[in-house]
Amino acid sequence: MNAPRLGSEEFSYSDRISQLPDDLLLRILSFIPTSDAISTSLLSKRWKFLWKMMPTLDLDEDSCRNLGSLRFDEVCCSFLPSHEARVLTSLNLKLMTHSNDIDRLLSNIQSILHELTITSYSWSRISFPRNLNVCQTLVVMKLQDKVLVDVFSPPVCFRSLKTLHLTRVKFSCQESFRRLLSVCPVLEDLYLFIDRVRYECLPSFTIFVPSLQRLSICEESYSRTLFEISVPSLIYLKIAARYGWFKFFEDMPKLVEAHVEVNPYEINNLLRCLTSVERLSIEFFSSMDIVLTDRIFHRLLYLELHMHNGLQENQILSLLKHSPNLQALKLNEKPSCSDRDQPIFVPKPNSVPECLTFHLETLEWRGYAGRPEDKEIAVYILGNALRLNTAKISRYFSSSRFRHRHHQKKDRKIVKELKSLSKASTSCQLVIQRQYYP
Repeated sequence: MNAPRLGSEEFSYSDRISQLPDDLLLRILSFIPTSDAISTSLLSKRWKFLWKMMPTLDLDEDSCRNLGSLRFDEVCCSFLPSHEARVLTSLNLKLMTHSNDIDRLLSNIQSILHELTITSYSWSRISFPRNLNVCQTLVVMKLQDKVLVDVFSPPVCFRSLKTLHLTRVKFSCQESFRRLLSVCPVLEDLYLFIDRVRYECLPSFTIFVPSLQRLSICEESYSRTLFEISVPSLIYLKIAARYGWFKFFEDMPKLVEAHVEVNPYEINNLLRCLTSVERLSIEFFSSMDIVLTDRIFHRLLYLELHMHNGLQENQILSLLKHSPNLQALKLNEKPSCSDRDQPIFVPKPNSVPECLTFHLETLEWRGYAGRPEDKEIAVYILGNALRLNTAKISRYFSSSRFRHRHHQKKDRKIVKELKSLSKASTSCQLVIQRQYYP
């Protein structure tokens, strides 16, 4: 293409970008909104069908409004059947208005779909009917926010689905949730976020999935929710549900890592099912009455306690007594201005825990307050841990100048006390740090 002459020079322009190979052009299109990528079909014949080979489609109801006067569901029904990629790696649908046609939208997909994400900001229904063939190839499915799941019988079989994330999703009944899990024969990862504060939710959830390897349950609630669980193949467990009530029907012998945040009355019930775990993190309250009796954590190597309102010496020693092979202990005390809970009396072990004598190598204590009970714990562990290599203790310290000056003297006294503590391990390196907070 020749441009107008400017002075004695002549400029020419060429469409160099259209000469790039398809793979590179598709890579460029992946960085812009899908609605803009579809609009490139108007540029030239070279671009007319290029967007149809994109492996990932993000169809946002807001951004698709510039594609004409069609409604969002009409846009999807128009463009999805014409997509030419044999494999559609990912499809993200973001709905802004109410829709009862999600099943119909998905039925228009002719490609093999691996990952599906549906986010709705107005209640939209999905039922996964048996003739919804696209779901049979799904590997990852994520349903978020105001999605109403009403699973009919019999539903489609998710024979390839390995990851299922349900965030603030509402089920029409308990049977819908049970049916959904029952048709996922190879499910490995389940994430369940329940918001009972803003939405009406089921009073109980039954999770019986033999193949499940990762389970995460998070709940925002002011009322109790029952979780009935049977997951014998579980490797990773995360529970953050202060009002949850848990009933495990069998042990989890393959469990490697667990993060637990439950109310004090559920902790014993839960710990009895975690004796095979190797890494354990617990939200710990001084009012927790941990009774392990004959339960021993033989495989536990790493223990982390997120402490609220401190910890009693006998409580930590009881945990250490039942963790004979523990190698690393991390105590993380959160800054708190609330009144301390009434501590629970726990009998002190008659002998030094086995892990202190033979295995404990690392101690990390964040937020050390220097209270008498804190000093007792530090004295006991440092004085009995024969294999300890590193003891790292940090204190929360206000960045306020006034509080800084006010606590300087007390801080120096606590640091001096820590440095003077005797250590059973001659190779132990004691590191004392300040950790500032606003």
